[in-house]
Amino acid sequence: MAAGVPKYITVRENLRQRIISMDPGEKLPAEPELCKQYNVSRITLRHAIDDLIQDDLIVREQGKGTFRTGADANTEREVISDHIRGFFRQQEDLGNVVRTKVLSNTTVVDSEAAKNLGVDKNEPLVRLERLRYVGNTLKQHVVTFLSASRFSKVLEHDFSEGSLYEFLERQYAVHMVENEVVVRIQNADADMAEVFEVPEGAPLLAMDSVVVDEFDAIIAFGVALHTQEQGEIKFIIRSQKDVGPVQN
Repeated sequence: MAAGVPKYITVRENLRQRIISMDPGEKLPAEPELCKQYNVSRITLRHAIDDLIQDDLIVREQGKGTFRTGADANTEREVISDHIRGFFRQQEDLGNVVRTKVLSNTTVVDSEAAKNLGVDKNEPLVRLERLRYVGNTLKQHVVTFLSASRFSKVLEHDFSEGSLYEFLERQYAVHMVENEVVVRIQNADADMAEVFEVPEGAPLLAMDSVVVDEFDAIIAFGVALHTQEQGEIKFIIRSQKDVGPVQN
């Protein structure tokens, strides 16, 4: 959160962006869930929500929850992260054309991924599996996990074009500020050997990625695989929460 800015204001403005992208009548997550997402107390959250009710962006219905109103969305402001760019936008910045083949976009229960996301092992997760090409060259196989309850719209979107992170920014006002990456060697199993057209057991470069937002909440966990020929890595280290690279 920005230094010197009251917590409730930071939460309020992030919620404002989320609400603007919602459909009229769409329900906000329950207050305990929002407190967890923003890492704030119920009092701080309610202060933010009360301001948005005053702005006629949301309405609270006793016993039912809090909902997006039909208020005019002309106050919408574009939310673009300056820090976590993602594979798609990194390549676009270089002038490259990225193609994506979506292999699956479904709900799963995965205890290991849940552990990396910091959620209960039985919580439903979105599992988005993609092949990423630059031109006609396969650059990576990537599997990304997110909370299904928080990011349910991911399941409805076609990610054969565009950026997952840009989608999260626009639909959920997520501002991703930190990416923790672990680089390791993984031997290709039968499926990955076929994908990359390499012998089974061939070494692949694996990058495990945990992405965190400005409220220190874990947004996504992903594993990106590359062949050795595609395995060059560029790290950018900054003094704040701006850690690269990102492979989603």
